Amino acid sequence: MAKSEWMEGKYRRFLTEGRGQGAGKEYVPWTKTYEFSSMGRATRILGIKTGRIHHLHSDLQLRAFLIFEFSHRVQDIMECFPLIDVKAVIDDHEDLRFDKFCNKETREQMVITTNFLLAVKDSDENEKYVARTVKNSTELTRKITFEKLEIERRYWLAKDIEWKVVTDKQLPKQLARNIEWVRDTLLDREGDRVEKEQLSVILHKHLLDNPHIVLRDLLKQFDKTEGVPKGTGLYLFRYLVATKELRIDMNSAIDFSKKISHLLPYIKGIESHEDL
Repeated sequence: MAKSEWMEGKYRRFLTEGRGQGAGKEYVPWTKTYEFSSMGRATRILGIKTGRIHHLHSDLQLRAFLIFEFSHRVQDIMECFPLIDVKAVIDDHEDLRFDKFCNKETREQMVITTNFLLAVKDSDENEKYVARTVKNSTELTRKITFEKLEIERRYWLAKDIEWKVVTDKQLPKQLARNIEWVRDTLLDREGDRVEKEQLSVILHKHLLDNPHIVLRDLLKQFDKTEGVPKGTGLYLFRYLVATKELRIDMNSAIDFSKKISHLLPYIKGIESHEDL
């Protein structure tokens, strides 16, 4: 089979498999992490809001995913979204360098993708779509990067969908680390949910009633007082942060040696990144 026939067959197979189609749990990204070598470290992660495995092709994409998912505005995350109808959608594309994004051997046009298509709620609780391309700021010095970004910009403009480029400078590492540290408390078995929620209510009251106690000491005290295994208080603290029952400064490392009163006044965190 000729290389061009193989490429065409792969394209048709992807469409048949529903790549780039569906929503929520049913969405299928155009490419998956195991299908080609990535320039960065690839990650597969179970989405809390979607209930499916997300395929992310770099650490920066993972960082963006964690921050997007933690946002109360974001309802759905569709990664590696293909612009299959790009030439039909963009009326004026004669000056766009599609030739830069062709298979080097067959010269066939490759499918251009946008990193994330998000379903979000606006301030009036109406749902809409926004598109986000994630790039390291160092990549923005490359001409080919700008050529691809211009194709994406015109495509989403024609679709009347807001599109932005998000760089590493807008995706704080510490924020993503904190989100990753708390989010797995939302992924445990259904059978543990009732007890976890009941105990977390008790811990929440302990925290609010004892603002002058050091956080580390209170969590240890909680384990003894409630007769629960060591580390349960810490786990429930993470759960309360993950569910946003506790609002702490998610942009900074959590200092367990501080008094609770120094941690709980914060109501910022992801809110400062809601414009992503």
